[in-house]
Amino acid sequence: MISTMPLYIALAPDNKYDYVFEQQLLQGALNIALRPLSLPGDWPYINKWLQREFGRRFTSITHLPEKYLRETLSIMLQCDFAQPFVGLINEQPAFLVELCDGDKQCDVLEGGAYQFEQGDHAMRLILSYPAIHTRYWSEYALFSSLDYFFTHQQVKRIVWQLHEKDKYYINLANQLGFTFYPTTDTASGDRPGIQVYLYLRENFNRFLASHHQHMRKLP
Repeated sequence: MISTMPLYIALAPDNKYDYVFEQQLLQGALNIALRPLSLPGDWPYINKWLQREFGRRFTSITHLPEKYLRETLSIMLQCDFAQPFVGLINEQPAFLVELCDGDKQCDVLEGGAYQFEQGDHAMRLILSYPAIHTRYWSEYALFSSLDYFFTHQQVKRIVWQLHEKDKYYINLANQLGFTFYPTTDTASGDRPGIQVYLYLRENFNRFLASHHQHMRKLP
């Protein structure tokens, strides 16, 4: 099921929204859905996932800019060029995936490592602990997100910027067919260690045609 809601549309942060995308996988054993983020209702989940992500890099998660992160997500919901989605696996919130028009980067931290072109859209994915540690969940979470994004004609290419320490996400990108985009230290500017992965619409369409065989080969 795919909603007729535009990919980018200004939304009230405190509203509750229906699914914009839903599909059954693994012969119906796995249900994955996407819906726009709702604040403050979804914040307890998001905060927990963000603390885990940032906690891997900083010595103390008590210094996390939680207010800033929450305000950033709220701003994204209200603008018309970026959108945060909550991903649900078997009806339980399991991941956060954000998409932003590459021509209108809403987060200055995303600039520097890659020169965005028309049709490029920047993605950020944060998986919950269960999504990472349950067989196939992370692969299908990413797969379903891409499936939904590429149904929108303005999305020509997904740009996923990852830190070199994010080994799990880098492996996930490689498994699902992202192409590594080499950058130089100069191109990365103030963001050393950033690696860029790209997914073209035509490449995903080819992957989609044979995804059942591909996914069965995943470890």
